[in-house]
Amino acid sequence: MARTLLLTTYDRTWRDWQKEHRQGRDWICLDPGEPDQAPPGRLCLFRGDKAIAWRFFGSLDPQRAPQILLTSLIELMNQAAEDVIVQLWPSRGTPLIRHVTMLAAQLIQPDEIFVPTGAEFEQAGFPVGPQEVELEPSFPAMVQNAQRKAHWMKMFEACEEHEFSLDRVSIEGARLGSGMSILHDDLTRFFRGRVLHGETSGGALFLVAQEDPEDAQVARALDHFHCSRAHIAHPDDYEGLLCSFAKQGGEDFGMGSIVKIDFAAGRVHSLCTAVAPAPVRILRIGSLRVDTAGRELGEVRPWQV
Repeated sequence: MARTLLLTTYDRTWRDWQKEHRQGRDWICLDPGEPDQAPPGRLCLFRGDKAIAWRFFGSLDPQRAPQILLTSLIELMNQAAEDVIVQLWPSRGTPLIRHVTMLAAQLIQPDEIFVPTGAEFEQAGFPVGPQEVELEPSFPAMVQNAQRKAHWMKMFEACEEHEFSLDRVSIEGARLGSGMSILHDDLTRFFRGRVLHGETSGGALFLVAQEDPEDAQVARALDHFHCSRAHIAHPDDYEGLLCSFAKQGGEDFGMGSIVKIDFAAGRVHSLCTAVAPAPVRILRIGSLRVDTAGRELGEVRPWQV
């Protein structure tokens, strides 16, 4: 019985090592861009070949939401057998990812740590000393992209159409839904119909508008709501973003993408693997945009939407 921690790099893969050494143990994959994980953009606990638990991440870049990496690690470790292998996200050499990696190692308290031979890891500070392992090179980027595209297409094949009220759900992962909503009458008074939705949060004014409001309108609103800065998004910024449906307790039960958010009607239209009508209480919005043909169309800027 042992806990094994695998430190990951972008140019090496644990695929063959896993086939030889896993021997039926639970496997937690915390690499959201892992091309063997179906679909990507999730953090999963595998028992055999089946993902028995998962947490939506909504991006291929682990640095986009490190708080979700650690939260998911705790949640999945609580459901895993004691004899578990944990594969972390690839190292990018940044201070943030290094600190999150060290925190993860402290949470796991592994009996053994393995690292690809030649990887540029600062090995001091881990609970146990990492051991180097010769690994196969990762597939070329073109092959990995094709693998993920196949997974995305399979996900969309399993999706159903969903529609629900925006005010019925709590939103995670986006600026939208993070503040106090501004009354429609106030939006009309300040912006004369240009703005569809508005919120205030932490001294910031967040607006969703078909076209940017005039500078003078924004200035008056900033003064009225005692805000120092404004962020403006547009309705089509949300189209194609990965999303998931979660229950009130935070358990994800379906994954897909946003078709559109009709702010005038207050309705969300999405594709999701959940069975319709779904009891969605939390709408989690990712930063990666993927179309129904499985093409990855890039990531929005952090907290842009």
